[in-house]
Amino acid sequence: MKRSDQPPIGIIVTWGKEMIREKGGLLSFIRFFELNMNEDGDTWMQKSKNRPIQDILYVYVIVCNQVRYKLFYGGYQKGEAVAFNGDGISWSSSSIIQWPRIIMAGPFEKAPRKIGMRGFQGFRYIYEPLF
Repeated sequence: MKRSDQPPIGIIVTWGKEMIREKGGLLSFIRFFELNMNEDGDTWMQKSKNRPIQDILYVYVIVCNQVRYKLFYGGYQKGEAVAFNGDGISWSSSSIIQWPRIIMAGPFEKAPRKIGMRGFQGFRYIYEPLF
């Protein structure tokens, strides 16, 4: 719920079925994400045309119509970057990306319970902690 007197604490984004499928399926994708985002200083790039214009602290992630993770907001970038984005077979394959992105920083926090929420494109602001 949006309150005009309160700034947002974060944003929420969705990982789409197509992206998960092209990265080798849900189990493979989740294992890779959790293994590589468990430490301070770990980062993840989320494709996003727009940057948050409000100051935020957190990024929540929807996976399969459930809010599954909370990470720290690490900024917004445009331009060229190297991404280890997998090819469905090996996560060690890297490529040069050009797409604009939101940076999420670890360590992640898993949702303590099932939090159902339908996915969407882009991001939405969150005004109260989901967990």
